Amino acid sequence: MSRADLVIRNVRVVDGTGDPSFVGDVEVTDGRISRLGRLPDVDAVEVIDGTGLVLAPGFVDIHTHYDAQIHFEPLASPSVQHGVTTVLMGNCGFTLAPSKPDDLAWLVQMLSRVEGMSADALAEGVDFRGGSIGDFLDGLGGRIGVNAAVFVGHAAVRRWVMGDDASTRAATPAEIEAMAELVRQGMRDGAIGFSTSQLDIHADHEGRPVPPNLATAEEIIALSAVLAEFDHGVLECLARTGSSTFSAEDRELLRRMAEVSGKPVNIQPLTRFPGNPELYREILAFCEEASEAGHRIMPMSMINVKGIHFSLADTFMFDEMPTFRSTLTLPIPERIAALSDPEIRSTLRAELADTTNRTFIFSMDDVSVASVTADEHADWVGRSVTDFAAEREVDPLDALLDVSLAEDLDTVWVWVRKPHPEDDVARNFLVTHPLTMPGSSDGGAHLATFCGADYTTRCLIELVPDVLSLEAAIHLLSAKPARMCGFWDRGVIRPGAVADLVLFDLDRLAISPIRWARDFPTGAGRFVFDADGYVATFVNGRAVIRDGEPTGELPGTPLKLG
Repeated sequence: MSRADLVIRNVRVVDGTGDPSFVGDVEVTDGRISRLGRLPDVDAVEVIDGTGLVLAPGFVDIHTHYDAQIHFEPLASPSVQHGVTTVLMGNCGFTLAPSKPDDLAWLVQMLSRVEGMSADALAEGVDFRGGSIGDFLDGLGGRIGVNAAVFVGHAAVRRWVMGDDASTRAATPAEIEAMAELVRQGMRDGAIGFSTSQLDIHADHEGRPVPPNLATAEEIIALSAVLAEFDHGVLECLARTGSSTFSAEDRELLRRMAEVSGKPVNIQPLTRFPGNPELYREILAFCEEASEAGHRIMPMSMINVKGIHFSLADTFMFDEMPTFRSTLTLPIPERIAALSDPEIRSTLRAELADTTNRTFIFSMDDVSVASVTADEHADWVGRSVTDFAAEREVDPLDALLDVSLAEDLDTVWVWVRKPHPEDDVARNFLVTHPLTMPGSSDGGAHLATFCGADYTTRCLIELVPDVLSLEAAIHLLSAKPARMCGFWDRGVIRPGAVADLVLFDLDRLAISPIRWARDFPTGAGRFVFDADGYVATFVNGRAVIRDGEPTGELPGTPLKLG
């Protein structure tokens, strides 16, 4: 018998299937699980005593935007510190490929604006120079610490075919067919599927709608139909009204996408939306009806309702409102002048008051100063917008703008929605529904706004055992998303499966307070949640994290399907 690479002994094995856990030994050889059970005859390079610990399949994060970050930060942190071993990139229709070299700079700038990334950091750190999905995936080989799959993104496909017109008009039938061929080639190159989004909150760096927002239902359905030609694939779509009213048009679009492709359609995360508190039940009822008709439409459940940070120097929070969007994409000097203009303020005030079809509905009492740039403003920290408004005897919007203008728009605010008694009811209902799975980390995106990578740890800390058994929670974080993606040899612990594993002490799991880290190219920063209690994380059988610290190993692989 050849010598194994790793044996973890006397560990509680939660195998990802949802079956009862058991105490046993797990052997790893050549990146795969070679034996499982009680193994008296062990000969391995490394033997770990797992007494009192839990061994689970590595977690699969289905909604990330690590497409750019993974080029200069190959571990996809902080997700990997929270047990994630596989990331699905290119969600919402935003990818760097396929791209012509002349279009790449535009795609990077759009990604920077829409997904809240530093444009300077991306310009310095991303060394992809354009090309196909195959070129993009090949460029990651041998240089990443996690496994990475990628969608064919609608924005890149539209830009390739239509050029700048992708941001201004509907496509012609000939252009739609050309886009379909790009999706087809991307699937041949190993893409996991096709992603799109039509949320009005998504605007590019020039204040225009992102390319998918100009697509007709016929275009999206035609591109979705390409997946019927393949025996693998998943669709991802954030419907235009999926966080507000969930219109009949959006329901029909999602149903048709599932019908013509024969593939799962992953849709936006559900939670209790204050503007429409029963919407999540309506959407789930629609998904249940679709399931009865043989279609797979699967929402994400939102476990971590995030506090959102923003400054008026760089935010997407107001992009659903047209005057806010056009004003907050101006160069800073012009933006300062516009936000000081009483007539523009009047228009902004009217837009803010109209909450029709809005995703983000602000109560200014929930918005407070998180940090300031000037020492003389230190006592502003912690004060709410309504507090400033009362003190200055002005409208809350004027207070928000005046405080921001006093620091050239660099004041950082935090919006934390006050908890409602029904919030936990909704979360518990959603997370236990058979058609949902946890997600929406947005890993790699909105870096100066929030950090959602803690959702895996939060699931284990907050929902086990009162809402979910440990076995059920691990299934939701590993095997269930892996199966939706078509990763049949990942997300489970069984002989022959890939040894993506996470070893942790359930009693010690904890999430550190959020911190600001300046660890990206050009000194760009991001919010980070660190984790405690994870003993080791293995990717393809090699440890990438031990006791919370990177090992320096980069055993991850770009996952090519098909």
